[in-house]
Amino acid sequence: MEENSSWCSSGLSVGATAFLIYINDLPSAIEEKNNTVVLYADDTSVIITEPNPTAFKLHLNSLIEDINSWFKNNLLTLNLDKTQYLEFTPIKNLNKNGTIVCKNNHILNTVESTKFLGLTIDETLSWQPHIEILIKRMCSACYALRSLKYLLETETLKMIYFAHVHSLMSYGIIFWGYSSRVTKVFIMQKKILRIMYNLKPRESCKEIFKQKQIMTFYSCYIYSLILFVTNNKELFKFNNEIHRHNTRIDTNLYPMYVRLTKVTKGPYTTCIKVFNHLPQNIKVLLHNAHQFKES
Repeated sequence: MEENSSWCSSGLSVGATAFLIYINDLPSAIEEKNNTVVLYADDTSVIITEPNPTAFKLHLNSLIEDINSWFKNNLLTLNLDKTQYLEFTPIKNLNKNGTIVCKNNHILNTVESTKFLGLTIDETLSWQPHIEILIKRMCSACYALRSLKYLLETETLKMIYFAHVHSLMSYGIIFWGYSSRVTKVFIMQKKILRIMYNLKPRESCKEIFKQKQIMTFYSCYIYSLILFVTNNKELFKFNNEIHRHNTRIDTNLYPMYVRLTKVTKGPYTTCIKVFNHLPQNIKVLLHNAHQFKES
């Protein structure tokens, strides 16, 4: 996060399995070491890390040349008009590289946010665009449930809620759930429950969440963080792996030292904090995923 990181998403429109096999060796054509290539279906993205602005532009042009050469050698065409460029910065409009011009004088489309695997990522990772889109989709679901509640039983409405509200709300929540703007999502969730169960506009939803076994937005966020630890234990270290002293916090995850607030609130650091606050009898079950999830 302390370095300039940028995202280039090239417009690829073929989704056949044969194409995926065909393009699978694209990352090997990129010679620069500070690149991370992400291939998913017909979408190709490259993350560049370079602290020096001048070196960054040279790096980016070199990257595009390598990609363009690979495309030509494989009888494909890189559509630069559909290629988007997003530069990540800690603060909006701070030390940005400005317009990116390729050697063929083609200007890359600079955007403030881009959609990646269902998540709308913005330049400062504030997640505001993503949350705004989510609220609109939840509003549509709210309208549909308001119309259906006179025709369907509450259990059927609950099924619709999990299919069209909970699934949207929980998707990728581990990344954006820390945002200060998520209060709007929780307010919309409570509004939907009040409609489903005929509560007054200002009536508390606390008992409904318990009785109907529906997790609040914040519970979903915490649960997702804990599941990430459970499913990715190899990414974390325990205190007893760092030192050999027997202490009461041996089963805690070793905290990572960070300076930036964005990293402090990020998923990896927050996972550690949440896990370390779990009761001891739950933490010791970490290596038994089934029991851990049930507890």
